[in-house]
Amino acid sequence: MLKKWSAREIDCIVKLSSLINSSLDIIEVLDNSMHAVEDLTNAEASSIFEIDFEKTELFFRLARGESGSKVRKIRIKMGEGIAGWVASSGEALLVPDTETDKRFCKRVDQISSFRTRSVIALPIRYRGNITGVLEVLNKRGPRSFDDRDLEVLSIAANQIGIAMENAKLYSRLKEKFALTQTELKKSQEKLIRSERLAALGQLSQGIAHAVRNPVMSIGGFARRLRKKLPDDETTSAYVDMVIEEATRLEMLVKDVWTYTSMPEPELKHVKMSVLLRGVLEERMHTWRSKQIKVDLNLIPEDPALSVDRELMTKALGSLLLNAEEAMSGGGVITVSACWEGKWIVISVKDSGAGIASKDLPFVFDPFFTTKTHGSGLGLTTVNRIVSSHCGEVKIFSEHGSGTEVKIYFPPFPSGHA
Repeated sequence: MLKKWSAREIDCIVKLSSLINSSLDIIEVLDNSMHAVEDLTNAEASSIFEIDFEKTELFFRLARGESGSKVRKIRIKMGEGIAGWVASSGEALLVPDTETDKRFCKRVDQISSFRTRSVIALPIRYRGNITGVLEVLNKRGPRSFDDRDLEVLSIAANQIGIAMENAKLYSRLKEKFALTQTELKKSQEKLIRSERLAALGQLSQGIAHAVRNPVMSIGGFARRLRKKLPDDETTSAYVDMVIEEATRLEMLVKDVWTYTSMPEPELKHVKMSVLLRGVLEERMHTWRSKQIKVDLNLIPEDPALSVDRELMTKALGSLLLNAEEAMSGGGVITVSACWEGKWIVISVKDSGAGIASKDLPFVFDPFFTTKTHGSGLGLTTVNRIVSSHCGEVKIFSEHGSGTEVKIYFPPFPSGHA
């Protein structure tokens, strides 16, 4: 068959093969390839349809010609028009005169203002499966499309099918690589944070050990002195100030000592409802007096968590205290649980003032706080406890719209299929 072809036709087919393998940019490949096909077949325009198998429709992957930009958003049902017929039947179709072929659909011409007079349409296949349709439109000159054109286009359709699948594979690999890079960056950030916290923890422990006794001595002696001093208003005010600051330092040292000497978790299986109800009951009486309402939404199957109940109670209690303090005039705390993929997620959400966007990146940093009191170790401690359970903490907040803290737990293996 090849010996019947002209040198121009053979040269064009070789060029087509080179173009199809020249790039992994699918639009560039298809546009260059179809430009070569149009030159070889003397066609006015060309298009490539791809099949959307979920919607059983064809869409334009490429539309060349003066009206190409007008038709790119059009979708065609399987079986509709010449392209739809080819996609459904799997057979090539040569239509010398569209006016005499009932399969021709005028809808695309009406939208594009392009008049289709003749068509060759072929199925694009990959590994035996039809993935799209190739069309060339309107033969230039006195001749009509013929079997020679059909034969050339059959070779082009086979090569284009391979190029389209290679481009899809490349696109998926790029997405996977981008995702891997993102995950790697997150892991690096976690590692840096972990190392920084470990170093800071050692430093804090040393400082806490060094100042613990002097601070307690100052506080103790100041309280004794307050009892023995005569009732002098000015002197009493000074001593009270010393006692107040000493008490604040004592609490800070206590928080630092608790954080730096936190034990490794002793994991046991605990039902989620038991853990959450236990934490909530401890603060329910306080909330009633502060006009705070609580909504509890549990997972129906009540999965088991593998946790150190004491440590996790401490972490959840700290989140609830933060939520309470964010709603000085009362409000609603919503505690809920759900599945996100294979992760069990516990959410603590308040209707308080929220956290300013400029502060969000620092909320897990030790000693960072926007409150007038406290050590700034609350969320740092929560993060450390959850991390020791191979979990993750995420915070979502907008100033003036409340805060939601989500804890992601790996499930106990028998908890969820």
